[in-house]
Amino acid sequence: MDHILRGFAREYDLKVDKTIYSSDAQRSANNPVLFVFIGDRVKEASEHIRNTIREKWDNGDGVCFVNIMTEGYEDIENYFNFKFNYELVDNKCLRKSIRDKFYNDKELLQNLNDKITITRDRILSHGSLFNSFEKINISVVTMADDPLNIILPEITILIKKRMLEVFKLGAADLYVLIKEKNIGDEFFSKASSVSFFREIEYAQKESFVFNEKIAIYGEGRELTVDYKGPVFYMTYLLEEKNERGIIPAASMKNNYEIISYINLLKNRNVSVETYSDTENQYYDNGRFKSSIGAEDSINRYITAGLSKVRRPNGAIAVTVMRAFYENIIEKLKEFSIKDKEFIAETLKIDEGNINLKVETILDTDITLMDMNGIMMLNTSSVEKRLSQITLSQIEESLYEDRCQNFFDQNFVRIAEDNLRNMNLEKEMRKLIKENILNNHKLGLYCAWRWTTEDGAGIEYIRNKRDLLSRHIENMTREIEGLYQSRLTEGIGFKGLFNRGGKLKDARKKIFLELYGKKFEKLKLIITGKVLEKYENVLFKINRELFEKIDHINLISEDIKEYENEIIKYQDEYTAQNVKVYYTSVVKRIVDNLEKKHGEFFYFEEKYIGDLSQNLEKGKEQLLAKIAQFCSSYILTEQEFDRSFEDEFNERANVNVEDLNTKVLSKEELYRRLYDILDDNSALKSYLMNYDVKGYQEKYFFGDYSSEFIKYAFDFDRKTRNYKIGYIHERRNSGIEKLNLMGGFGAKDVIYVRTALDFYNYCIENEYKLHGIDESHLPEII
Repeated sequence: MDHILRGFAREYDLKVDKTIYSSDAQRSANNPVLFVFIGDRVKEASEHIRNTIREKWDNGDGVCFVNIMTEGYEDIENYFNFKFNYELVDNKCLRKSIRDKFYNDKELLQNLNDKITITRDRILSHGSLFNSFEKINISVVTMADDPLNIILPEITILIKKRMLEVFKLGAADLYVLIKEKNIGDEFFSKASSVSFFREIEYAQKESFVFNEKIAIYGEGRELTVDYKGPVFYMTYLLEEKNERGIIPAASMKNNYEIISYINLLKNRNVSVETYSDTENQYYDNGRFKSSIGAEDSINRYITAGLSKVRRPNGAIAVTVMRAFYENIIEKLKEFSIKDKEFIAETLKIDEGNINLKVETILDTDITLMDMNGIMMLNTSSVEKRLSQITLSQIEESLYEDRCQNFFDQNFVRIAEDNLRNMNLEKEMRKLIKENILNNHKLGLYCAWRWTTEDGAGIEYIRNKRDLLSRHIENMTREIEGLYQSRLTEGIGFKGLFNRGGKLKDARKKIFLELYGKKFEKLKLIITGKVLEKYENVLFKINRELFEKIDHINLISEDIKEYENEIIKYQDEYTAQNVKVYYTSVVKRIVDNLEKKHGEFFYFEEKYIGDLSQNLEKGKEQLLAKIAQFCSSYILTEQEFDRSFEDEFNERANVNVEDLNTKVLSKEELYRRLYDILDDNSALKSYLMNYDVKGYQEKYFFGDYSSEFIKYAFDFDRKTRNYKIGYIHERRNSGIEKLNLMGGFGAKDVIYVRTALDFYNYCIENEYKLHGIDESHLPEII
């Protein structure tokens, strides 16, 4: 059940995203961009960023990626992989051994230079995709604790050198990722991280000097690479924890998104609209760099936070399913409301059908007149006393118990045998299946509802049985009255003068009137037993049907539970008013479908089909049919084709009477949406705040003509003291907010502070964490 619901929501989400993203303005980088991923632990980051850029950047096919890892992968298009082999040694000398191999293995250096050359040539082949081709931007990404990053400065310097052989300008930025969950050797991981941060402090000093023969051009031709000053123009730090010390869901993927957005912000083509608004703060890399500088010599890091809001597609899909399913249930209830006569005729428990059934049960070749063949006794004696004795005494004197035995043997027992041999349950089951369950105008709910304790079918049977009981009581009294009557009360004038005639009349009265009444009573009794059997059968069938009805109710509960879950989760994506608004939308669509196809069309085989048959295959089968119907006939309607902004405004203006649901006004929704964007763009670094006086800038990505962008931009501009800007783009898929803050050092990062003890322990115990003398490296604190 759960996998069907989640799959349905996910498939609709992907389908809508694909449709809506297609109308988004494609993003475009102004200059060539090269991403360099160093270490096995950033493989996921490499794949995620590559896929994001290829999908959402207009010239994403011109962006190149280099992965330097211990595992080898085939190059794919602009995705280049370099395998750095090293022997697995003790952690005590792991980092240093990697650096030694880098400098001592000339073949490895030659291969690395060749890979850089191949990458550079591929970038050159995509020159037509960029507006400017004079400068290249290099983004280096690593995980703080990855041992390969001990050679990160060397690799960056080498790549810059080789790129500047063909480009006029080039700059490199560093993105450091910190992951804290699911780390194997946490002790060594943190010690390695501190080692890396100390090395970055060293490489970022103004006095940093590099002079090594690492540029190899084949046939033993080596050149010295000279470099002075900081290796990176800007250094970014993105942790799994945010500024509140919390690890949000999918936190690392959010960090990968941030890297993509920062690169877009720094390298994007700036539209005319960006400059036309004099109050808009467009991004300036140089300004940000100078704003986070300080007089001390420590390296200043930048962190960021990113939040995105978009149509709550998953919540919409599940709400549509819930609303449609509730409509189906209501239809089933409506279909079950029929008059008692219709229900009785459908179940064949009406008087006409029951009488036919009873006639079949009582059917025999023997008639009451065959009782004439019963031998009489004491005829002379009885004939003399006919006028003085009762009919009961006459029967007993003439026949003793032979008449009753004859009746019991030829009528009662045959009727009981016929009733016993008649499979009323099989007949009723077949009838319900053919006349109700297989009739999409009636169906499962009718069959169940009519056969419940208070259902119309059971009520009809019980009323009939009560009436029969009264008739049987009356008939019993009539029979007793006949038995006590005297013959003279019913003898004709001729009988007074004809003794043989009087005896004949007495016999006729016994056979036709007395036993005629008994036959009528037997018929009533058999009718009652037939109805009783039908009642028991219907109860039995009802219990079986209830299992399916229970499944129907469980499906409803599961849909509602998941709807609440996904709406709660997608509160981050503005799912307010979804229930109220889309319940009314579904009602309108379904009403139109019913007008076009008829109110019973749902249960035709080409749509949902027979509920009972679906449920025989399991709840999943019915739920899958409901999901398929929603996908094919409801979610394809034009009401679901709106962009994020249009859909959001339409939902904000919802006017549905629903006392159980709080409907938010447009102003409330905008404010809540703003708060969600602000909260979810929490900075992705956990810092000692009392030490940090950071410089901040925040940017919205969206169409400035949209009402929400104007609201959010004006609200921020009036109430905040940081710089605020917007990146004008035509966006149907949603709105994003990027929060930048810089100016802190490694010493301000709580992760680094807590890791220092592990690092110091390793140094004291002669771990070789660095490739150069540790005393040359700046202290973090």
